[in-house]
Amino acid sequence: MLTIEAARKIAIDNGWLSLTPPSFQAAVLDRCRLQSFKTGQSIYIVGDPPGGMFGLVTGGVGISIAPGERGPYFAHLARPGTWFGEAAAILRQPRRVGLTATRDAELLYLPIEKIDEIVAKDSNAWRLFALVTVGHLEMAIGACDDLMLRDHVKRCVATVLRLGGCRNFSLPDTSPAEIDVRQDEIATLANVTRTTAGSVIRKLEAEGLIDKSYRRIRILAPDTLRAMLRD
Repeated sequence: MLTIEAARKIAIDNGWLSLTPPSFQAAVLDRCRLQSFKTGQSIYIVGDPPGGMFGLVTGGVGISIAPGERGPYFAHLARPGTWFGEAAAILRQPRRVGLTATRDAELLYLPIEKIDEIVAKDSNAWRLFALVTVGHLEMAIGACDDLMLRDHVKRCVATVLRLGGCRNFSLPDTSPAEIDVRQDEIATLANVTRTTAGSVIRKLEAEGLIDKSYRRIRILAPDTLRAMLRD
């Protein structure tokens, strides 16, 4: 298990908190506690009562949604630095998405009463908490835009890149991005059949752009994959 100091450093260097002032970072992290989740363990599900915020520091988390008649179903993967739960905390409404650990994961947890504490001391802190929602909105808009790609190969490629956190740019880490995802999940997210998704994944693997194993894909050449979307 990570030390709390190591977890705080990951949170400061990645994602939402990296965009906020040091004083706000300290206010958040001083009030967080570190929690561990095993592969397949639920963190919370759609409809759960409102609670605090979670920030992923190690491992992976799958996000499930149930906005209409169907669901819940898998919609996205989160990487370290991603935070969740701000909508339930702000609005005091039930959880709108579900979170499940796709591999052993460690998350920082900021209780809802601690969020109130921060805002009571600085009312402008709401603007910084709102940055989490803005990030989620940008990701959702990008996913909708990718679904409008007419070419099924491009939709699959865009989906893989989005899940790996490298849809628009490569990650600073030089090691390949890994995603915990099944072929049928890619098919659903790219709006293609499972057979079509499998054919595209095999083609990308044969060209050395990805490496596939059981429920896991390593993205070996994100720049080349993004170039495919511009052609």
